[in-house]
Amino acid sequence: MNRVTPASSRQQVTAALQASLARLQATQDQISSGRRLGKPSDSPTDTATAMSLRSEHQRSEQLDRALDDGTSRLATADQALSQTDTLLLRVRQLLVAGSNDTNTGSERSAMAAEVDQLRSSLLDVANTRYLGRPVFAGTQDTESAYDASGAYLGNTTPVERRVTTGPDRVAVSVTGPDAFTTLFADSADPAGAGVLTRISDALRSGDKAALGQALTDLDGASDALRTSQSIVGARAARLESVRTVSQAAQTRAETQLSTVEGIDLAKALTDLSVQQSAYQAALQTTAKVIQPSILDFLR
Repeated sequence: MNRVTPASSRQQVTAALQASLARLQATQDQISSGRRLGKPSDSPTDTATAMSLRSEHQRSEQLDRALDDGTSRLATADQALSQTDTLLLRVRQLLVAGSNDTNTGSERSAMAAEVDQLRSSLLDVANTRYLGRPVFAGTQDTESAYDASGAYLGNTTPVERRVTTGPDRVAVSVTGPDAFTTLFADSADPAGAGVLTRISDALRSGDKAALGQALTDLDGASDALRTSQSIVGARAARLESVRTVSQAAQTRAETQLSTVEGIDLAKALTDLSVQQSAYQAALQTTAKVIQPSILDFLR
């Protein structure tokens, strides 16, 4: 049978007081941080769940950055294609006007000069850049998509981004040959001249047959341009759809993480009040129960 000595009683009471104080401090920490889990030992199961949810949240943030980049690239391409469509409409107006017999040679030459200026403007649009890289050059590392002669400097591989947790990737650009087709250069032409150059030459020469063929070629290039615009729009719509799903998943993960890690503030405040009262009562009781002995005075 163990003997209960004053020293052992003090040790037991002190240990109980320290345990009570530790619980009180833990509750205070939870209230100040708003989190129930301060260390893995608080709840190994919930800690593992929280780590999984945090990893999911980080993946969602990474996908959001890819979505932002892809959306911006497509928006830049769409703006450039819209500008191109407007400029081509002006080229068509000049071409149709130049086909009218009432125009003199000097008037058609002036129209041809304007077409040349429009071609230069279209080349500038085709060399539109995003983050310092040409939008329509594919994945090619080059300063511009087209040179001054109209030669394509990029490749035919569109820029892609992974915007889902799976392996699928989404193209976030269109290449120059898809968007501008034969406007600047045409391998079918004996001299390799593009539609815009042929329009300018036909206006200067006044060749009716050449003007008619140029109009057909221009309409074909315009149709291809609008097809590229539709593709860009469809890809942008898909990214927005993916973004909606991603944001919903991110919200669910944040809610679940708050449930796993968060505290019930009302309950925590009640527990804190109870623990403070219990601790103060324990201190008062201990002071009354454990009276100082003669040895305490001798120390």
